[in-house]
Amino acid sequence: MTIQTRSQQFAQRAYQRIAARNPDDEYRSFARSFPSLIHTCGLAQALAFAKAKEKSDYLEDLAAVLSTQADTLERHSREHPVSGYIRLSRNALEAANWLKRYVEAAKEGT
Repeated sequence: MTIQTRSQQFAQRAYQRIAARNPDDEYRSFARSFPSLIHTCGLAQALAFAKAKEKSDYLEDLAAVLSTQADTLERHSREHPVSGYIRLSRNALEAANWLKRYVEAAKEGT
C-alpha cells in the first residue's frame, strides 16, 4: 500500500485533468491567473468570478483535483465556518497551483 501526501494526490489529479483536456490559450491564461485571484480576493469571490466568466471547464478541473463537484465547491466556500473556509481555501490554492504548473508544462511541451 502506497501512502501519498495530499499534495501528491493533487498533483496526480491535476496532471490527469490537464493531459486529458489539452487546454487552449484562454484556459491557460485563466489557469495561470487563478491562484493569485484566490490569494487576492479569497476563494468564494474567485469562484464567483470564474462562474461569472463562464469558466466551467476550469472550475470542473479544480473541483476534480479537490475530489468534489464544482457546484459543491462553490457552495462549501460560502457555507463553511471560518475554520473550514480557511482549510478549503488552502487546499483550493494548492490545487490551483498544480493546475497552473501542468498548464505551463503542457505549453512548453507543445
